[in-house]
Amino acid sequence: YDDDEEEDEEDDDEEEEDESEGQGEVGMEDENEGAAAIHGNVQVGNDARDRDADADADADDMGARTLPPSRFNALGAPSLTAPMGASSDGDGAPRKKGRVYLAAARQSTLLQIYDAELLLEGKSEREAVVWEGRGCGIGASSLRSGGSGGRVKTPRMHAVKAKEIRMFFTGPAPVSGNDNNDAATSPYLRSLCLTVETDLGDIQLYTATERRADDDRPDRSISAGSPRVEFARVPLRLSARPGREEARHRAKLRRRGMLPRSDPSAGAGAGAVPPYRYHRLHRFHSISGQSGLFAATGWPCWIVSERGAPGAVCHRCRHAAPGGGTEGGPVGGFSSELPGATSGNSGFLTIHERVGRVGSQRISLVSGLSSVFTPLGLLPGGQLTLQKLPLGATVRSVRPLTDPAVSTPAHPIYAVLVSRETETDQSNLNDDGLTSEERRKMREEREAARTQRQVEADLGGFDVEQEWVEEIEREDCLGVEVGLGGAPPIPRRVYELWLVDAGKGTGEGDSTGWNVVDMFQLDEWEHGLSMDVMPLTELAEEAQGGPGGGASAAAKIEEGKSDDINFIVVGTALMDKDGEDIGSKGRILLLQARRAAGEVKGTEVDDGRAELSLVYEKDISHGPVATVSSLVSEGKSRLVVGAGADINVEQWGDGKLTQVGFFRATMHIQDVSLFKNFFLLSDAYDSLHFLVWRESDKSLTLLAKDYEPLAVYATGIIGRGGTMSFVCHDDRQNAQFFQYAPSDSAARGGNKLVCRADVHLGTQTTAFSSHWCKSPLVVHSATPQSTLAALKQRDPLFGRGDDDNRFAVHFGTTDGGLSAIIPLSDQSYWRLTALQSVMGNALESNCALSTRSWRLYRRAARRGGCRSNDRKKGVIDGELVCKYVDLPLTEQEDLASAIGSTVELIVDNILELVCSSMVV
Repeated sequence: YDDDEEEDEEDDDEEEEDESEGQGEVGMEDENEGAAAIHGNVQVGNDARDRDADADADADDMGARTLPPSRFNALGAPSLTAPMGASSDGDGAPRKKGRVYLAAARQSTLLQIYDAELLLEGKSEREAVVWEGRGCGIGASSLRSGGSGGRVKTPRMHAVKAKEIRMFFTGPAPVSGNDNNDAATSPYLRSLCLTVETDLGDIQLYTATERRADDDRPDRSISAGSPRVEFARVPLRLSARPGREEARHRAKLRRRGMLPRSDPSAGAGAGAVPPYRYHRLHRFHSISGQSGLFAATGWPCWIVSERGAPGAVCHRCRHAAPGGGTEGGPVGGFSSELPGATSGNSGFLTIHERVGRVGSQRISLVSGLSSVFTPLGLLPGGQLTLQKLPLGATVRSVRPLTDPAVSTPAHPIYAVLVSRETETDQSNLNDDGLTSEERRKMREEREAARTQRQVEADLGGFDVEQEWVEEIEREDCLGVEVGLGGAPPIPRRVYELWLVDAGKGTGEGDSTGWNVVDMFQLDEWEHGLSMDVMPLTELAEEAQGGPGGGASAAAKIEEGKSDDINFIVVGTALMDKDGEDIGSKGRILLLQARRAAGEVKGTEVDDGRAELSLVYEKDISHGPVATVSSLVSEGKSRLVVGAGADINVEQWGDGKLTQVGFFRATMHIQDVSLFKNFFLLSDAYDSLHFLVWRESDKSLTLLAKDYEPLAVYATGIIGRGGTMSFVCHDDRQNAQFFQYAPSDSAARGGNKLVCRADVHLGTQTTAFSSHWCKSPLVVHSATPQSTLAALKQRDPLFGRGDDDNRFAVHFGTTDGGLSAIIPLSDQSYWRLTALQSVMGNALESNCALSTRSWRLYRRAARRGGCRSNDRKKGVIDGELVCKYVDLPLTEQEDLASAIGSTVELIVDNILELVCSSMVV
């Protein structure tokens, strides 16, 4: 269908305007001038090869087609009761089900849906139109049938149009020949969606829903029998446009002759033929029992649905070429119609450019997305997928084992510290073997002895009250009444260290994976607080002490005779039955994981199961072991232990741990973060301490600290180029950013950490983890190491800039969220700061609350006088600025003009933000 011309003047007569826009001819049309998509089904006997989601919905036995609600009304909202254009024919007979619709997007942002059967019968376009609305291609928040009287605000600085559109269903795919069809009886799990790709590279997702009944405006639907349907846009929070970094990378390849230079005369002139372009929006069905769409655009993603709510999941390719390869995008081909596929799980095939010679391709055949759509799978948002693993215990810490002798790709092994709730049987207290007279005599004897000690204390002038407390027995306070049921069981928490095999086994009960192969239970009244997997260097005892010990140890390292042994280190706290009456102590456990001897099973040899063995244990008397970590200095790996208010550096040698360095903090060590030989300590009540380890004299020296009495819950380190900052999270759900700047006037001669920024997170966390900020050139690769190596071969200058060497922190929250804190360049920061200020005023917020005040630093009343009144701020609210990519293009232009920037620069900064926050 030909595209209608853009109208510069608005006609007051609505009928004349509709007639002028409806003119067109049937035939082939160039992609750059418009886009069209067929939606519906064609049933041919029992062998319907076009098993589309819409075909399955039309083939059910329900009285009328139902359009399941979108994510905006997925909790029981009414569905549509009639299909589009469900009016009867001229003779009054109802039309048959399984109709074919055709959707056409025009340059004037007009989206029209036709009944293809009426067109084939010779009816005019106006008679065949069943639905039309404006705003397609410019990112309108909703597409309504005649919603704005034929008027729509068009962009002023962008001539954008829809390049490709696709209508599809998301949700469980009905299985043909199944009488108990769950998808047919659960329409709320399926949603009718529309995906639009513009010539700028943007992806826009809409879901079909019924217009609200409280809309008092007149219905401008074309057909009287058609329902009031609107397509509401779903925010995806992603930018599929090619970034400036990708353009610079391709320009370098062209200058070096690795890519052909584009002909500037190609496509110029009125009679020029635009280059051929494959379809990039691919519908699929029955992949892991699901239907949806795969978008092979600049940002490959899956449009899938969870409980009726469609969303996007990022797609990555193994050994993908840097920057997505050539101009076609990261994925060049996709197919889900594989021969010989089973019903409900057809799998899919992709073609993408791989590392190596420029232009070489790789074919990937995947059986399905079962890990996503299992009963325990989740789509939390942020283009991530989760899978719950029920272990039947509370998981305290998880660490992977990297020793290839223990953990293999087929059977990866994880060390998991868990706790279980059990009950202790006290039935032995019901009968102590004594009579009532004997118990009375024992109580009288203890009372007489206590009275005698009190008299002696009064005559001697000292107090024996503390001795009384230590001599109190349980039977003095509690009595057991056998007639009332006896001594009840006492709940008790047991801590264990598990070795979990994440690979799928072949035996009975091992097919699901994540099986516990071995465990080590801690002692009674012992709590596991920390756990980590680390290598420790074996150093001889004579090399640890004496005047020549350091030199001999260094010589041993240089000769390569020292060995690094992998240990599972567990830090515990010992608290016996007396509870808080006595001080808590700790213990360090060193365990090793080994493979047992394999068994010969026919022609195959079993590798054997992994086993745990306790190698060494050491008691810590000055407090519980809250944190353990590894310090690597001059090729030697040592153990760093945070117990109580002390930091101890332990060295492994001759089968034992020997303390070689220490530092005493103020109250209690909460966490320790290491960067090379620098220590960042978080005190539970005395903020941060910045230390340095000196290998020459094996000492920990305090460089600077924060003097504010801050209760720190978590600490982390972020860096960009040669700049490093410290992040701390306190009990008021704030995050503060410090720097060690001895030359700054606020550093008090270099003894104080300078606060650079602060923000209110609004959620609680207990740990920060660091990750490397991915570049947009490698973010689409499932194997970033190989892609990064290929990128450095093609561009030797990559990695020398500050933005190429950035480290961020990510953290999980107590309310089930996942967030990241990313360092930005000055140019990006100031641009996004201006955008944040404008968006905070221009956009509607929840309950009319201020997003600016929500992110202000929260002070504690008890520390109000210790901190200056000024707030540093200096943090971008990524949740707010990422909404920019989901706004209509007209609003994007207005916001960009308000800050003196362009839409392209802002979108490129948000793309950098999204890529840097990709943790997995």
